[in-house]
Amino acid sequence: MQVLYISQYYPPEACAPAARVDSFSREWVRAGAEVRVLTGFPNHPEGVLHPEYRELWKHGFVREEREGVKVYRTWLYPSANRKLWRRGANFASFALSASLGGTCVAPRNGVVIATSPQILVGAAGWVVGTLRLLPWVFEVRDLWPESLVGVGQTTADSLLYRSVGHVANFLYRHAKHIVVDGEWKRQHLIDHGLEERRISVIRNGVEEDFCFDPDSDAARQARHTLRKQWGFRDEFVLLYAGTLGMAHGLETLLQAAERLRGHNDIVFLLMGAGAERAQLCQLIGDMRLSNVRVLEKQPRERVPDFLAAADACLVPLRNKEVFKTAIPSKMFEAMAAGKPAILGVEGEAKEILLASQAGLAVQPEDPEAMAAAILRLQKEPSLCRALGRKGRQAVQEKYLRPTQAAKYLNLLSELCVHPEVLPSAKPLVLRELAPASQAKVRAEM
Repeated sequence: MQVLYISQYYPPEACAPAARVDSFSREWVRAGAEVRVLTGFPNHPEGVLHPEYRELWKHGFVREEREGVKVYRTWLYPSANRKLWRRGANFASFALSASLGGTCVAPRNGVVIATSPQILVGAAGWVVGTLRLLPWVFEVRDLWPESLVGVGQTTADSLLYRSVGHVANFLYRHAKHIVVDGEWKRQHLIDHGLEERRISVIRNGVEEDFCFDPDSDAARQARHTLRKQWGFRDEFVLLYAGTLGMAHGLETLLQAAERLRGHNDIVFLLMGAGAERAQLCQLIGDMRLSNVRVLEKQPRERVPDFLAAADACLVPLRNKEVFKTAIPSKMFEAMAAGKPAILGVEGEAKEILLASQAGLAVQPEDPEAMAAAILRLQKEPSLCRALGRKGRQAVQEKYLRPTQAAKYLNLLSELCVHPEVLPSAKPLVLRELAPASQAKVRAEM
């Protein structure tokens, strides 16, 4: 089995898409597949090239290897996710470069996967698959063009929205198969005209050994060491670890912290980088929030230490229709670490959390509800522990990456065995995600 996996993001970038591609690729190599990853030079989310790649970037194309995975890095325009035109240049430059480079590094036989979150990676997958006569899979992790509205970068009646919609329409129709991370995304695409047989769900998850067992000596040592390093004693520590970006509505966390400023034993710890970091730091200063600390982005291998040191994890998104289909990977990481999640996301993520009994769900962008949930967990340590245990149990039963990787590899093998199954040319109806098409969300805990 030969796989070319096209992804703009890959380690040492520490974002969720990079971790997912890295994990799946390594699992497939262990299973005997030959895996090639075509990616960019690492610069996300700050838009600054990692120091060890600055000279290599000038060459435009380099090859390396990571635990048996053949990695090809191709040129792109480095840019942070701030100004729309720079973000567009970043996306387009990688798509063009990957289209050219991918035709050179694609295997003779096998399959091509092109993964979002950025939509133009799909265009590169289509080019490479078409020119090399290989089936190509479109891995859809964000819905486009709806995501542009979700992060406030355009409106549903804009030329940009319609243009991106036509690109998404083309890619959805011409992919041999589409892989999504949840049932709500799958149903959304079916409602918009795609055939059910062409869409499969491969869940997000977490590596089997990523987090410490919360009852282990290693977890206790990591917790003690990190809390001592940051001056925490008996405080109730709430961790947000991830991109400080436009989609997350992190102002809500600060507003919740403002409501809890009188509780000296509650501390918010925000860790990461992103387009909103400077603005958040400015807000923290303006609001005089002494109970909020912002740390620089940490290497992914350090994240388990911070999870061990935390008492609960915060997983927010903005209150937008498109995010009802989102399933944040940081929720699974909290569950794997045995930490209850306070989830500010409606839709499928909420269904998973409540079915797993792994945390408390609150209305997105509702600081009052978030503050109340924090106080409840802080005052009820037994509830905190019970939710943590249930979450870890759910991850081990359903959401481990090796399990999802094996399911994915079986799907890819089937696509290579049956190349005669062609995608439908039925056009999609371009419209924004409609609440009426969504399943009823279970009641909050």
